[in-house]
Amino acid sequence: MIPIIGKSLHINWDELACKDGPNHTVGTPYPSEFINDGTAHKLSTMFENIRSLFNDKPITILSAFRTIEHNKKIGGATKSQHLFGRALDLKPPVGISIDKFYNTIKEFAVLFKITGIGKYKTFVHVDFRPSSNGRITYWKGIGVKDSKNV
Repeated sequence: MIPIIGKSLHINWDELACKDGPNHTVGTPYPSEFINDGTAHKLSTMFENIRSLFNDKPITILSAFRTIEHNKKIGGATKSQHLFGRALDLKPPVGISIDKFYNTIKEFAVLFKITGIGKYKTFVHVDFRPSSNGRITYWKGIGVKDSKNV
């Protein structure tokens, strides 16, 4: 893998790109504006911190950046943090249940500056949405969005 920036050894640009290509493959690249404004750095730091909780076992990124069109097509929230390059949908490492994955991330959310965390059937959504008081938004979802084809 080609690291996205010096801070991340485990993410490459294709993993952050929109999956709006044929059959949910890499399509629209992660926007340069989010690279230049530091969003990519925050995203990779969040990912590396989460990965460290699980002894550096591989964690699959199911969805990161989404275009407005792709987000609409898969039923994403109209103001999804994926649209702003601030969110990841993560599949747990092999051998880790979704409950353990979610609960462990939840336990460290404040430390890792995660301000949005959602538990779904097959993945956990994490983001760093703007929050004036550091409040964390939690939810449980029933949809599978991008993960349905993985």
